[in-house]
Amino acid sequence: MRKCLAPFFIGREEPGLDRRTGPFDVVLPKDLVGTEPGSIRAINQINCSIRDVVAETILSGDRPLVLSGDCLSAIGCLAGMEKCGIRPYLLWFDAHGDFHTPETTISGHLGGMPLAIITGRSDGSLLSDVGLTPLADDRVCLIGGRDLEPVERESLEASGIRRVDRVAQALEFLPESSPLWVHFDTDYINPSDAPAMRYPAPGGISAKAVKFDLETIARKRNVLGLSVSAWAPHLDTGGRTAATCWDTISIISLGSKNQR
Repeated sequence: MRKCLAPFFIGREEPGLDRRTGPFDVVLPKDLVGTEPGSIRAINQINCSIRDVVAETILSGDRPLVLSGDCLSAIGCLAGMEKCGIRPYLLWFDAHGDFHTPETTISGHLGGMPLAIITGRSDGSLLSDVGLTPLADDRVCLIGGRDLEPVERESLEASGIRRVDRVAQALEFLPESSPLWVHFDTDYINPSDAPAMRYPAPGGISAKAVKFDLETIARKRNVLGLSVSAWAPHLDTGGRTAATCWDTISIISLGSKNQR
């Protein structure tokens, strides 16, 4: 698995993601944000670079793992897959729904919108500028989503996106031979095991159980790549959360069915 570090959070530099997680095969340069850190332009620049790394990796016969500070990086990853002519099923592990739109959000925070954007419900420029066609609802499964705002819950229930609590439920409907992209937000892990999160949500399963679930996916399905939305490095003073999360997600590179 070829590992890429995108050291950014919502279009701004995010130092510290490389602690307890390296080495990386590719590290995206910090100057991708240009003179407008936090802007849509900066986010698109980051995602275009992620897209190219993912496409290059897939075409070489390897599998990418992209570590970034936020879930918007999944847009670049899926664009890389599309650049290779691949439209995968998407497993989205998250404590939250990430399903707000500009019309439903109170905060305006883009970090609460990635899954809505990917399925064509929000700012189209974040997809078109990197060459991603919206993913159909029936190709998406949200695993977890234990901390949903009421309007998000209503939107998800009205959508065709599947929602499950554990991997075993997702495997019941995922076609066995279909390509799969896994997006993993580390706040999916119970905060007692991984506390250094920007938006911790009570509950969730242990890191040990998550590791078992990811190992199951890697063995039983055709996982082409993994994007990871990380912990908050500035809160992880002892490095415990980084070590726990990295150990948990690294298991996905060991599965025997991971062949394209």
